Amino acid sequence: MSCKFAGTPPRIRIGCKGERVIERLFQRFRKGKFKELPGYTALGLIREGSMSKIFKARYQETGRIFAIKVHKPEARKHIAKLESAYRDFTEGEITASLNHPNIVECFDHGQLGEVPYLVLEYLEGVTLASLLGGDNQRLVGKRLRYVRQAAAALEHVHKQRFVHHDLCPKNLFVVTAGEQVKLIDFGLACPLLERPRKGSCMGTAEILPPEVLRREACDFRIDIFAWGVVAYWLLSGRWPFESTDHHQVVNKILNVHPVPLQRRLGTVPEEVCDLVMRALAKDPAKRLSSMTTAVSVLQRHKDVPW
Repeated sequence: MSCKFAGTPPRIRIGCKGERVIERLFQRFRKGKFKELPGYTALGLIREGSMSKIFKARYQETGRIFAIKVHKPEARKHIAKLESAYRDFTEGEITASLNHPNIVECFDHGQLGEVPYLVLEYLEGVTLASLLGGDNQRLVGKRLRYVRQAAAALEHVHKQRFVHHDLCPKNLFVVTAGEQVKLIDFGLACPLLERPRKGSCMGTAEILPPEVLRREACDFRIDIFAWGVVAYWLLSGRWPFESTDHHQVVNKILNVHPVPLQRRLGTVPEEVCDLVMRALAKDPAKRLSSMTTAVSVLQRHKDVPW
């Protein structure tokens, strides 16, 4: 990735090997070592991970601000392996197929040579991970609302026949305007198959369920377990499988039952606490069966001030 932000903001530039010219939202790209995104002005780097970079950019024709996610060229081999092994759709195709107020909107997607890109709605706010690790006063009276909105997002993903595979606090974005939660980053998402299959151990270690850690067949219920972990942490301020040692976390997920949420939260409705604990069942067959059930239960308690 080559991008300088001193002086006049440049166009976003993406390194790629191919010389194929693409015509979509970005019009026509010049041939050469780099492909540019005509019509967009890069305003800064929002976020960088091991697999991708996300830029804030202005569409020159309308002045609208977007977030443009670009997979790093060096990560392309890893992404291709993921797609061939675990899914039949690209991240862009999956994200663009989802339409829900609690899921980030994808306006366009494609490839620049061999490098995938997504044009996403630009979100002002912070991740849930930042809130949980910072000023908890911002969470007062909003915890149950965030838990419910995360459940609603996941319900929609499952209804569209996909599994997110990495629902965690860093992938739940709290928009400043309206305090609305948005599920982001479908980089590990895959189709929801009729029969369970061996799962990938990629993702956030603290939210991986026992069947994934054991490399057993798994299905959409891995997302339900992850939601249970996030809900437990958000409501109580504690991880259900708490430890400073990674191996101990894995051991607890496999072998130790977390402290019942009701014992940590006397003021939260028992039905909500039971719901979260059902989501954390180690045996998928005994786990909460659907996020629709979760949304229904949480909706009944939407006015609880927690």
